[in-house]
Amino acid sequence: MMAWLVKQINKKNKGFTLIEMVVVMAIIAVLIAIAVPQVLRLINKSKVTADLSSAKAIATQIQQYMADGANVKLTDAPISDDAKLESYIKQRINGGIPKIRFNNNWVWRVTANTTSEEVYVGVNDGSSTYWLFPEISPQNDTNPYWKYK
Repeated sequence: MMAWLVKQINKKNKGFTLIEMVVVMAIIAVLIAIAVPQVLRLINKSKVTADLSSAKAIATQIQQYMADGANVKLTDAPISDDAKLESYIKQRINGGIPKIRFNNNWVWRVTANTTSEEVYVGVNDGSSTYWLFPEISPQNDTNPYWKYK
């Protein structure tokens, strides 16, 4: 009797039903719909954090360069406009001037003046410069970095 019952149970229950498979796929789809936007947001946030850190490292090296007695006069210009400054930064930052992570097509921009001892470091997208150091984020700023901060 017991052998017959085991045989009947094993005969009927081989595999999953279509409903069970659909339910499992629906649960997986909901989990993916929740997880993917969060992962993308965190990836962008990590890029922003890396760029802010790089901007601070560049600004620190420019300040050190000025403290060493060099004259700097750049106004919203690429670092490459001052060859000595560019060489100084490349020697002191491990790996040279960092790449911009948020958008590979953008370039670093600097406003620095030895007389006023002001240093601003930002990125330029071809039309606008977004200043990253010092971190100034006005209410109406269109800087894409503050979206992920």
